[in-house]
Amino acid sequence: MSMPLANPVKRFFSDYLPVQKGVAANTVMAYRDTLKLLLCYAADTRKKAVEKLTVEDLDEPLVLAFLDHLETARGCSARTRNARLAAIRAFFGFLARENPLLLPQCQTIRAIPTKRHEHKTMTYLEEKETKAVLDAVEGTARRGVRDQALLLVLYNTGARVSEIVNLKVGSLRLDDAPQVNLLGKGQKHRTCPLWPETAEALRAYLQERMPRDPRCEQVFLNANGSPLTRFGIRHILGKHVMRAQVACPSLTSKRVSPHTLRHTTAMHLLRSGNEVNMVSYWLGHADINTTHVYVEIDMEMKRRMLEKAPSPVVNGAAPWRRPGILDWLDGLTKAPRLCAANREVTPENHASTA
Repeated sequence: MSMPLANPVKRFFSDYLPVQKGVAANTVMAYRDTLKLLLCYAADTRKKAVEKLTVEDLDEPLVLAFLDHLETARGCSARTRNARLAAIRAFFGFLARENPLLLPQCQTIRAIPTKRHEHKTMTYLEEKETKAVLDAVEGTARRGVRDQALLLVLYNTGARVSEIVNLKVGSLRLDDAPQVNLLGKGQKHRTCPLWPETAEALRAYLQERMPRDPRCEQVFLNANGSPLTRFGIRHILGKHVMRAQVACPSLTSKRVSPHTLRHTTAMHLLRSGNEVNMVSYWLGHADINTTHVYVEIDMEMKRRMLEKAPSPVVNGAAPWRRPGILDWLDGLTKAPRLCAANREVTPENHASTA
């Protein structure tokens, strides 16, 4: 017997994701977009109306064809393909819980592997480039005070753009020990101290902040007094990056986004001598391996490692490539024989042992 899709889809989005799983609103919307694409593709492939589709229509061959369709017809990257697959897996995991009779079908779809893809090097700004972007903000401009505070908070905290969009006035502490409380992925709170310059810029901005709705709690607002969106923050940053290119031409070769400032904060923290685990806490990473990526791409740190190593080669091999245990093993042929108690074997103690 065929199972209609309408009720499972409704329960997946209205109860399972937001209530039982407690996932973020952005995740719900991403999963929603994936299922919309999948259902439209299935309707075109099966020659059915969307409301007539059943769970059995969404079998493994169709899902595989849909994933290929994303890359070939829609021009999506392998990374996007994997993100869509994660949403499909979540939906079929929910179906397996709802109806055990669908377990074989759900297992085959959830077993579809993710696709390997190229990991590109992260883009970050050097110190002079960061300074050029911050200096490009005109404090006397109509929105200069807001933009100065926004960019300083982004660079100071290394926050995700979603964390800045949802930042509330009540999360700011601008007294003698200024700090900000950020709500990140997985509903995790973390507190970041603020530089005096950042706190001063925020105080100046809050004095002229005029929300359209008095009940609005978001810190950063657009020209209409409504909360800034991710796209608004990207636009503001891009505007000042273009202005900074005059003083710092190296910015023209870089694609700078709000997440680029997050990478920049991480790199500058590491260069300042902070341990990787502390940087991980600062950025709110759930896995410290995420932070290790910054160590791998920092050429300045790699150069310092190279400078610490002796420059002459030994037997055609660089010194740091020859493990110390090899030198120890070579020395065994020249050292006297030792007994089990690590004493030198001599005729006297050999006789006494016998």
